Amino acid sequence: MTEPAPVRREVVVDAPPATAYALFTAHVGSWWPLADHSVFGSGGTVAFEGDELVERSGVRRSVWAEVVRADPPNSIELSWHPGQDASRATELTVRFVELDGSTAVRLEHRGWHRLADPDGARTEYDQGWPVVLARFGRWYERAPGDSAPDPDWYALLHQPGPAVADGGSVYEHPDFGEHVAFLRRLAGAGMLVAAGPLPGQPGSGMTVLRASGDLDVQRLATEDDLSVARGLLSVQVVPWTVQYSGS
Repeated sequence: MTEPAPVRREVVVDAPPATAYALFTAHVGSWWPLADHSVFGSGGTVAFEGDELVERSGVRRSVWAEVVRADPPNSIELSWHPGQDASRATELTVRFVELDGSTAVRLEHRGWHRLADPDGARTEYDQGWPVVLARFGRWYERAPGDSAPDPDWYALLHQPGPAVADGGSVYEHPDFGEHVAFLRRLAGAGMLVAAGPLPGQPGSGMTVLRASGDLDVQRLATEDDLSVARGLLSVQVVPWTVQYSGS
């Protein structure tokens, strides 16, 4: 059977390649349209965790891809298989080409022969990648009429939960590592502003984040943070109306 042709798409952003590469990779969770182009749908997060691109929703975890080769700020190559076993991976390369101060983000997707329906898969991605790349371009440019709302601010107020024994330390509990992992995922998704303990309140802390308006932050804070789900910490999600900021 003849291999279907690669899908090739691009978007141009008004930024040097180093900036475009960083925003495309390190902040993928800020712009990716999860509601329509993900395994679990809206309400989850996606971020690079080491050499894996991972979507999370509560305790559910789906590896979308593994990094085959990263050459920042020029290109990144991925073994791509959202919702499928790695043996069904296709090949995805994204290049960042300088164009007189701007950057052409050029995507090439190939390797359809590994899938059960190569032609159908190619058609689906040929229709899907323009949507994804356009979302990245609009998110970067903040163009008028962009359907993606400006990020909302939230404060997550954490206190010791029922799993902490009297006199016990939150920080020495084995599940505290899950809280640190949660914060790292927020940072990887481009949502984390700051986090840290509250002085004079042992085991308590605050996390400030910015998230898109369609993200269920309550579910994120109570289910994706396994230290909260397991009772080590309790959390109160407080929406924050920010009128002035330094950025």
